[in-house]
Amino acid sequence: MRKVILYVAAAFVICLFGGIVYMMTQGGIAASTAAMRQVTDSTGETMEIPEHPQRVVFLNASNMDMYVAAGGASQVVGRPTSQSLSPELAKAVADVPEIGIIHSPNIEKILSLKPDLVIGVNVPFHNQLRETMKQNHIPLYINSLDNYEDTLKTMKFFGELTGNTAKAQEETDRIVKQCRDAVAMTEGKTGPRTLILFSNPDSNSMASSETFSGDLLQRLHGVNIAELDTSLTGQFIPLSLEYVVKQDPEVVFIISMGNTPENLARFKEQMQTNEAWSQTSAVKNGRIYDLPMELFTVNPGSNIGEAMEYMADCLYGQGGI
Repeated sequence: MRKVILYVAAAFVICLFGGIVYMMTQGGIAASTAAMRQVTDSTGETMEIPEHPQRVVFLNASNMDMYVAAGGASQVVGRPTSQSLSPELAKAVADVPEIGIIHSPNIEKILSLKPDLVIGVNVPFHNQLRETMKQNHIPLYINSLDNYEDTLKTMKFFGELTGNTAKAQEETDRIVKQCRDAVAMTEGKTGPRTLILFSNPDSNSMASSETFSGDLLQRLHGVNIAELDTSLTGQFIPLSLEYVVKQDPEVVFIISMGNTPENLARFKEQMQTNEAWSQTSAVKNGRIYDLPMELFTVNPGSNIGEAMEYMADCLYGQGGI
């Protein structure tokens, strides 16, 4: 009789435990389903992502900066290898594993981090990860940050994902104020003809208003010489010294991509002695400015206000036209 009672008790415990596990499992599934949201990324891809992701891998620095600024530092489990991080951002993600440079993310490393969301930018080497991520049931969200509006929309979206909408709004308000203050510097002044020169060891290009830096210049009422010939299209236009001399820029901004400080210094010296460059007003008047790498090499994310203030000060605050 005692054995029968023990068997019955054991069966009851097993059934009870099984019932609890079943309810927890079902509850977890329901919670998981309820915690998803449908979104469409910058490429037009529609997908389901966690409402509040807990393990996010970033493929580029700008998006990571915005996410951290929106209060999501603790959810970042993978970060790009980059020299363009602000000191504050570098400190916030110092212990986060690196997944490779923006042009060559390490797929195996990304998968090993077991992310519930991967965020990248609209470039081929990120879009190419889409199928692999799908096979591993990991959503890949491509988020472009091409201009000022993209920055504000991203901050709002990331605030929703991190659950820190108030912090994200605070950051947005700060950015808006900084940018308005920068634009205020243009009042009553003529926007100078400006060349934004993307310089790297292999080539030099002019940045149009389709680029982040070109968008800022346009908002500051500078005249981008890359826009003066409507036959020139695209984000980056191969540099023609003949064209530059014809348009005679009054200001030249240099964004150095991969140049050493020594190479950049030599390049600027050559501008002084080169027959074509020396004809331009910018060179004659010494109005050649290096744009800081952390603000202009990539989109500075939450630091867009600082970037706009820096550019405005060069255009209008330092003996501006």
